[in-house]
Amino acid sequence: MTIPDIDPPSAAIPHATAKSYLLLLFMVVLLAGFVLYVMTARGVFEEKQRLVLLAENSEGVVVGMDMTFSGFVIGRVARIELGEEGKAHIHIDVPTKDARWLRTSSVFTLERGVVGGARLRAYTGLLDDPPLPDGAKRDVLIGDAAAGIPQLVSTMRELLDNLKQMTGADAPLNASLLNVQQMTGALKGPQGALPGILGAAGARQLLESIAHTNQLLRQVDARMTGKGGTLDEAQAAVAELRGLLTEARSSLKKVDATLDEAHAIAVNARVATGDLDALRNEVEASLRRISVLVDEVNRKWPFARERELKLP
Repeated sequence: MTIPDIDPPSAAIPHATAKSYLLLLFMVVLLAGFVLYVMTARGVFEEKQRLVLLAENSEGVVVGMDMTFSGFVIGRVARIELGEEGKAHIHIDVPTKDARWLRTSSVFTLERGVVGGARLRAYTGLLDDPPLPDGAKRDVLIGDAAAGIPQLVSTMRELLDNLKQMTGADAPLNASLLNVQQMTGALKGPQGALPGILGAAGARQLLESIAHTNQLLRQVDARMTGKGGTLDEAQAAVAELRGLLTEARSSLKKVDATLDEAHAIAVNARVATGDLDALRNEVEASLRRISVLVDEVNRKWPFARERELKLP
């Protein structure tokens, strides 16, 4: 059995070596293009200006970290070093096209949350201020949420201690709640809250006084509004007084008519004078009857005040 000869790969593919070199060159060009694209996307070839932020410490800050303005990235941390004054110098590269958002009055903050990394942010309130120069140094305000945890724990411990003292067996709060419970139980009694407020004796005296007062009111009501009471007598007197006043008004009208007649007819002055005398007597009699009736009303009406009757 004979074994057939196997040709090498170069013999099977024409120009295999050249094609391999071309493929390798294509891969190198593709890799270089990808690197250039990434560098362009990262702004390596953009014109930049340097900003140095001074912080008490650089905890949470790493190279390549973004600095944002209104939620948009306008710069990245290029280098972190320790300054001669003992502060952290955070060097930030800001593209020239985004540097217009930074002004001399801009404020820079470094925020550290309990969860997640730190964040660098820039705030500019007045965009009309002069632009921030290249290489400017600015202090950064640090807000560390974790820094307040020890104080929060201490406050919670004090709160728990105070709560424990308030809920103890001999605490004043328990005594107050016991008194409230006793008062609530007393409210369910027949006398309500009066024994708890005035005492048993005081509550009894108050109830007796109220009962006596109600009895007096019933007696007064019976005397005034009952049949044949003061109100009935007063109503009868008022009706009689109304009749007398009507009679007096009629008499006065007669006086007016007679006076007109006496003024018009001077010849019959003697006759008119006689009529006036008769009418005057009649009026005086009516007034006397009214006076007697008013005295009777004042005598029978217990709450009336003295009034003066003025005649026209």
